[in-house]
Amino acid sequence: MHFGFTPDQEAFRGRVREELGADDIRAELDRLAADTGREPDVRPLYRALGRRRLLAANWPREYGGRGTTPAEASIVAEELARAGVPDTLHVNTVQIVGMFLLHAGSDRLKARYLPAIGEGRSCASVLYTEPEAGSDLAGLRTTAVRDGDDFVISGVKAYNLKSDITDVALCAARTGAPDGRYQGITLFMVAMDAPGVRRETIAGIADEQFHRVVLDEVRVPAADVVGAVGQGWQLLTQALAVERTGLDYSLKAEAWYAAVVAGGVQPEELERCGRFGAEVEAARLHTWRVLGQLKRGLDEADTTCAAVAKYVTSEAARSVAAWANSLPPTPASVSATLLEAAYREAPGLTFSAGTSEMMLQIAAAGEGGGTGAASEAAEDTLTRHLRQALRTRFTSVTAALGSGAEAVHGTPARDGASCPSWSALADIGAPGFEVPAEAGGLGLGLPGSLVVCEELGRAALSGPYRATALTADAVRLCADDSAHEKVLQGLNTGELTVCADSFGAADPLVAPAAEGGWTVPLRSADAPPDTTHRLLFLAAEDGLAPVLIPTDEATSGLIDVFVPHSRALGRLSPEQWTELVARARIRQAAYLLGMAGGAHAAARAYALRREQFGSVLHDFQGVSFALARAAARVETVRLAVLRAGELADAGRPAERAAVDALALAAETVADVTATAVHVCGVRGLTAELPVQRHYRLARTEAVRMGAPAGLFREAGRLRLSGRADLELLTAPTALRTT
Repeated sequence: MHFGFTPDQEAFRGRVREELGADDIRAELDRLAADTGREPDVRPLYRALGRRRLLAANWPREYGGRGTTPAEASIVAEELARAGVPDTLHVNTVQIVGMFLLHAGSDRLKARYLPAIGEGRSCASVLYTEPEAGSDLAGLRTTAVRDGDDFVISGVKAYNLKSDITDVALCAARTGAPDGRYQGITLFMVAMDAPGVRRETIAGIADEQFHRVVLDEVRVPAADVVGAVGQGWQLLTQALAVERTGLDYSLKAEAWYAAVVAGGVQPEELERCGRFGAEVEAARLHTWRVLGQLKRGLDEADTTCAAVAKYVTSEAARSVAAWANSLPPTPASVSATLLEAAYREAPGLTFSAGTSEMMLQIAAAGEGGGTGAASEAAEDTLTRHLRQALRTRFTSVTAALGSGAEAVHGTPARDGASCPSWSALADIGAPGFEVPAEAGGLGLGLPGSLVVCEELGRAALSGPYRATALTADAVRLCADDSAHEKVLQGLNTGELTVCADSFGAADPLVAPAAEGGWTVPLRSADAPPDTTHRLLFLAAEDGLAPVLIPTDEATSGLIDVFVPHSRALGRLSPEQWTELVARARIRQAAYLLGMAGGAHAAARAYALRREQFGSVLHDFQGVSFALARAAARVETVRLAVLRAGELADAGRPAERAAVDALALAAETVADVTATAVHVCGVRGLTAELPVQRHYRLARTEAVRMGAPAGLFREAGRLRLSGRADLELLTAPTALRTT
């Protein structure tokens, strides 16, 4: 999986922004902004956008599009939202009905409806929901009876949006036996001005009102059937994947978050500013994952991924709206108006296109219970083989750990070379993954290293791997490989093992100068584990110096340790230090990701086999939903880690992405491991199950590089800085006008 945009795509985005600044479009946006009504008419704006082929950019030109890629169409959707274009009519008309016709409609239906939709001359409704059939679409009662060349449709559709101004609708009706829940459902294109169609308003708290559409023996030509008669359920499930990309919810979350930032963030809100900013950004990653699957076809979207994306994005939007409205009120402004409306709109997001509980049900039933399966399936062959090799070896290692008192009373995982993971890693050459190939290493870079870190966490093992990889980074950044050939050789073979226990959670040590070196204040309590060396970062008078100290020197019991200049690997510039810290944070985030994922997998496996009250635990929604929520959080961290790793490996700024990933991972691992222990009951407190090791290890590892609250505050400061190098997919400081 790849996130982010190519230079060509960014250039395309720039051209779209220029077009959205055209006089006629700005005039329509200004008109909407000045309209004090609850639900102003957006159709004139849509016609202006349609004339520029901006409504359905990836459709063929004969249908009013530009023939762009799906990714470019999503860029257009992002920019429409950022420009202040109301999105509901676009979502229903183009992203749902239009895309459905494009992929499943006959040539006749495409030619009849798509050009008008693409050009903004026609708008569409989605008529699925009924008074007694909401998320359970298979329970619909609307009927369609064949009568010659027509079908006669009768029933009531409810709680749909914009149906008072639409021209046509995609309608689901039952054409088969009423007792066949998933059989006999057919989809139709219904003209909203046809005889027998009656529209009524259902008042709601949001600005956009609901509507009831009564279909009283409405005659629809058989030629307006979408797909095959009676085979609508499969098409419906594919259409729901389009609805559940989460793009529209993600864009709302972004807009509401930006409105909070525009109104000013007080110091006491810095932590929540960082937390919600990280969640909004990660929610967009879920969206882009599903969009990437859909570009191969409607039937290519992973149902579980789509459900998790819808759950995460809609819940993120709801949470941002709640946060925004918990803050002290601000004077009347565009931001204040937007956020008040957001408060009224937000509750509906978590049940449109399927309730959050329904999404959790889908995730719980999916492969892996909603975690990892889709991401691992998308990995390249080398990564899959590496992951499997690590998992096999670590399974053997953990099986030999024993089950006595030491298994629950001792250290959950050892940091040093005596940790059994180290020999397993050395067997496959993992210590040399980040050592450059020209220096004798494997040169796999950060992606290979992140797989190692994740699988270590999944097995609840530790060892010197992360510190050893950090040392390879330090050598790479501040010296020619030839200058430290012996160090690189030792790293590559695994003979040189490193402890970096003071890194990350504190600033570099202040090292007073001494003749020929520095005096480093070390205490006996700082004694490292069983490694050959200790890596320290010294704030020296001439810059930041990473130094490797043999362990026997660092644990001599002296209060101050003399470190000669020869121990220094070189000097790091501030920019190099930032890069080093980012890469270390990403590795730690991957480690915590694995730990959370391993605890979830163990708890879910237990819940699937443990019987109580005549059923396995997983059959009870209180258990399966708790695990599914945990799975959604694990997947959010996974995407954040992948994004951060992708940026860092490409040499792009990863500071913001790294702190986001680590903060989310640190908070998630604490919560998920606690959930896993709870699901496993008393056995989770004993050596019978591995979750106790994940839980105990999370206590120290979640804060190894800083507490989550501090990391989120740092993430908040970065967002408020307005820097251009944050590599954000979302726009946290762009104020919308409607």
